[in-house]
Amino acid sequence: MGAFWNRLNEKQKKIASWLGVGVIVGVGLLLLQPPNSSPLPAVLPAASSQEPQAWAWSQEELVKELEAILNSMLGGKGAKVFLTMERGHRLQIAYDRTEEERRSAEGVTERRWTSSPVLMRNDAERKEVPLVLEEIEPTVRGVLVVVDQTPRAELRLAISQAVATALQVPMYRIEVLFKQ
Repeated sequence: MGAFWNRLNEKQKKIASWLGVGVIVGVGLLLLQPPNSSPLPAVLPAASSQEPQAWAWSQEELVKELEAILNSMLGGKGAKVFLTMERGHRLQIAYDRTEEERRSAEGVTERRWTSSPVLMRNDAERKEVPLVLEEIEPTVRGVLVVVDQTPRAELRLAISQAVATALQVPMYRIEVLFKQ
């Protein structure tokens, strides 16, 4: 190291010493920095993919499952279910929006807006996926159940409670009819 230092002129020695001081100060600042309270996740969350989650059911699957539950409750195949959905499964995706404004020599102003989805790299699957801000579950608007049995008030209440519990729907959105 001594031979290398002796070959440098005075200006180069001064620059090297300042660089050494800068490196020491930088390392000291890195060591004195407080720990990060919210580290970034090592893996992308499962909600960032475009596919709906496994728990997100389609309307047909809900109808089949509810009919199976009601038929087992009634002791046979006597229930038909009709669901009305308010909205389906949706994803709110983050967008990067830019606005350009140009003025011509005649004084005409032209505005242009561009928008593109914010993409995140998923190294595990080697692809880019959009950043999902919110995942909105489907909402049931109303349920109609038609039962092939004699009308009874306690049976109507039991079916309504079962449907309300299974779908998390208020009782006033459920109608139970008897076929005769």
